[in-house]
Amino acid sequence: MRTLIKSFPEHITDALQISKSLLEHECDILNHGITNIVISGQGGSAIGGVIVKDLIQNYLHLPIIINKNYDIPSFINKNTLFIASSYSGNTEETLEALNKVIHLNESGDNVMIFCICSGGEMLEISKKHKLKHILIPKGGSPRGMLCYSVVQMLILLSMLGDSEKTDFFIDKLKTAQSYLINEQLRIELKAESCVKKIGNKMPFIYTFSEFEGVALRFKQQLNENSKRHATYNLIPEMNHNEIVAWSHENLCVAPVFIQGNTSFVANEHRMRLNIKQIAKNVENVIKLQCLDHAGEYSIKDGFIQYFYFIHLVDWISLIMAEKQGVDPNNIDPINDLKAALK
Repeated sequence: MRTLIKSFPEHITDALQISKSLLEHECDILNHGITNIVISGQGGSAIGGVIVKDLIQNYLHLPIIINKNYDIPSFINKNTLFIASSYSGNTEETLEALNKVIHLNESGDNVMIFCICSGGEMLEISKKHKLKHILIPKGGSPRGMLCYSVVQMLILLSMLGDSEKTDFFIDKLKTAQSYLINEQLRIELKAESCVKKIGNKMPFIYTFSEFEGVALRFKQQLNENSKRHATYNLIPEMNHNEIVAWSHENLCVAPVFIQGNTSFVANEHRMRLNIKQIAKNVENVIKLQCLDHAGEYSIKDGFIQYFYFIHLVDWISLIMAEKQGVDPNNIDPINDLKAALK
């Protein structure tokens, strides 16, 4: 897991190389009249969809639904782009959802389907039904290979705009990669500091809706890598409920604020007020910011911020696991559940 996390910036280069094959389908996608997008996946594959939704929502004015179930939304039709994402290619829920869309097509609905996997049953289904698909490398855990599915989905959805949008996102990815490579050591040191502050407390993660994928990623990485409970909420939603629960002293929790860009000044003000109010009743508040090389000024590019935070929370979860003496690769409860379901 340490190797996979450290290699995250290099994964961007590999993923961009793989994504070149998507351009073969550009005309198909543009001519299909897509008006809505459904991304179907679970766990480490579904989080890629949430991240891409965050990154592209201000550039692509189409609704994007993340589907995490056996079923599919009833609105799916000929104007839907349905993306089935399963790293292993064997995710039970995703395969069932995919087969339901295939059944719609057999009834004449003509839904555009695109599969992203490293092999498995999904690849066999794709070949059997002549579905558009792209293969990503085998050999890692789904959460450790996150970048590969994110880049494929991001480039695929950017093609619904025009070639300039695709070039724009490719440049953004390359810039983010350069920043992560240059900041790798500082990111790891920042993660070490955060782990010390969290200690044995339960993290409560807060951020803006623009970074929901980061908060969810952080929670899931703490769950799987660190074997720790965590929860997250968004500003301003938490101001209408959860803020009340911080009314009394609580030394068993660690509030973590991911301070990225937001489109609303009011939300920036809300975060500052939340931090001030919550700090009264906890041992410490952890604030995550994307800073320049000197650690003095905040990097303003939201795209760089997003990838920085993803990389940082991955490191936090890994270092926490190592300090606790737990194996970040061990997911026996998930495997036991799969075996019981069979």
